[in-house]
Amino acid sequence: MHARDISVPEPGHRPPYGPVIGTAPGTSAGSTPPGPSTILLTDSYPEGPRKVVVVNGEVDYETAPVMSAALRDALRDSAEGVDVDLSAVRFWDCSALNALLRLRRDALAHGKTVIVRSPSRTVRRVLGLTGTSRLFRPPVFEGRAVTPPSRP
Repeated sequence: MHARDISVPEPGHRPPYGPVIGTAPGTSAGSTPPGPSTILLTDSYPEGPRKVVVVNGEVDYETAPVMSAALRDALRDSAEGVDVDLSAVRFWDCSALNALLRLRRDALAHGKTVIVRSPSRTVRRVLGLTGTSRLFRPPVFEGRAVTPPSRP
């Protein structure tokens, strides 16, 4: 896995509410070492004609652009669309949901799909409360859902 950097605070300064972005576990940005829940990590791999993006950490207004960039890259590099594994997401807000909805809009414009795989409890709650979970389910053919294979 790798972290994607969007901003680095000045040495010795850290915003009081935002996570540290772009640092690997066990390292620090400035003088404040981040806890494991303050890092957003993304990884992607091809799976047939689709691309799978694994998101791990907290997705909020500061980290959503990181996730969004990884998702856009995956969409561009896929033939059929993107599967997003959100099983390791610990925080998910409206910024994260908006990034996912924008990705879906872009995917549909190019004849592709976006599927959410294994959403964490936090993600399931937000998708359920907003009524958007149905937008990210696998397509149904002849009464059966087509489930993408799991990574070995």
